[in-house]
Amino acid sequence: MSALISKPPMELIDPQAQLVVDFLKNIGLPHDNIIAPQDQRAIIGTNLPNLISSLPADVKQGARYLSKFVVGAGFGLFDYSLNAIWNEVVLDLHKKAIAYGLEIFYDAAVGGKAREFYQTEDDLRSLKDSVLLDTCRKLELIGDTTHMKLKHILDMRNDVGISHPTSYTINAYELLGWLMTCIQDVLNDKPTAAALQVQAFIQNLKTYTQPLDNANKTSIESKIGALASHL
Repeated sequence: MSALISKPPMELIDPQAQLVVDFLKNIGLPHDNIIAPQDQRAIIGTNLPNLISSLPADVKQGARYLSKFVVGAGFGLFDYSLNAIWNEVVLDLHKKAIAYGLEIFYDAAVGGKAREFYQTEDDLRSLKDSVLLDTCRKLELIGDTTHMKLKHILDMRNDVGISHPTSYTINAYELLGWLMTCIQDVLNDKPTAAALQVQAFIQNLKTYTQPLDNANKTSIESKIGALASHL
């Protein structure tokens, strides 16, 4: 009987990444604190597979910025990875807004004369990230706690991400914590039943062309009365 050939474990961390640092040093460019140390990257490599495995296959299939996160984390570019996972969050919140109903979402997000400029899916990209978060909370597409967590990650992304100058060094546990929030509280999360109920009320009433009879009116009043006051 032939000997079994063991399959090598998945390895995210490439030990040759140090060669890139040596190259930077040899050509006279800054090389300190460019990539995370080997021990920090090892923490990422050990914990990342379990976090990613919690996502459904259909979510992983289109998560290109999540792939960029993994590549950046593997090479030790933690500030790049922070930007990448934030982009994945924004795209997922856009999907939630589209599913909820763009007209309703824009009515809640944009006021005054600017409202006329927000009509299509592409216009979501013109919303500031903070407005996107606040509107998603207002419509209960995300909860209050998730909103606070994402606000913090947005602040970190703006302060220590690669898109802005900074001398801060992100550690592996910080990065994994932000990733866990994005996966558990956004990518794996669905709008609340109450939020979907409001969407159904609005969509149905907009298309209803006949006067409401007493039975329908009583039913709607009862369901609306059970919602939170802000809804």
